Amino acid sequence: MQITIVSAGKIIPASELISATLRTDLVPIPASIEFTVQSTAELDSLLKEGEQLTVNDISHPFELIKVTPLKTQTIKQDRRAGGISCIGILAGCKRLIEYSKQAVISNETSFNSVIRACGATISLGSDLPLPKFVCLKGRMPTQRLAHYLQQEAAVICFHKNKVAAQKIDSLFKQEAITKLDPSSVVWISSKPLELMQKSSFVTVENNGSTVVGDDSITPGHTVTQRAGLDARQVKNLEKVLILRGTVIRPLNLNWNAGDIFEIDSKKYVVLTAAHHIDTGAIGGSMGTSSKFWIANL
Repeated sequence: MQITIVSAGKIIPASELISATLRTDLVPIPASIEFTVQSTAELDSLLKEGEQLTVNDISHPFELIKVTPLKTQTIKQDRRAGGISCIGILAGCKRLIEYSKQAVISNETSFNSVIRACGATISLGSDLPLPKFVCLKGRMPTQRLAHYLQQEAAVICFHKNKVAAQKIDSLFKQEAITKLDPSSVVWISSKPLELMQKSSFVTVENNGSTVVGDDSITPGHTVTQRAGLDARQVKNLEKVLILRGTVIRPLNLNWNAGDIFEIDSKKYVVLTAAHHIDTGAIGGSMGTSSKFWIANL
């Protein structure tokens, strides 16, 4: 995994990189990088919060949001030996994980517009309309975005080097990128867990007389009341991606969250893809792998 520090144009060499995990998810900030390097005088000065990185051939840079020194009691070459643990997210998204300094209230808007209104400088490659968005002062924008994404039966993913808002239904209209044997999946089969991941929703129509969604209540599901929704939004809330299992494969950076696996003639979407390397730079074993969490409706 090639990580480059943008300001210095320095590629972190494998001899100094200890481990790294590149993740993609179906969440408001859909890509992140976590890595640990050996502490050197040069890296100590370069790896600071706010520094931008490029990873492999991903055109969009990452921004460091957390840098933690890891010190030991060992002295090597007249300085304390240790490491640096770093976490980065897509550059331009940091304001989305900070408490809002002002209220953002929009009607007849879009996800791209509200992300920008919340302070992000990133733009969506594909967008979806949004009837209403409210993020009050002191609230975290990512939490509010997740709330409205659920109401629109949509997700945000990182696809073809672009952040995109997509309907859940559209994900399953894609062609599968691979076909896997069921034996390659560690299946999660738990009815209680499935019930916990899905709720039934009810709301009251504007005339105050009709409850929408009560015919969809399933025994064992929690029932959640949401005010001010219409029948379309309640129906959207019923569309939930349920985790079905995990797949571990040799490192494959081309498979990511939002892609489709076909298993036993059924389609599953990748909820999370985690690409991990251990370089063995400070001893221990070397290894690379990709782990995928898969789900269906």
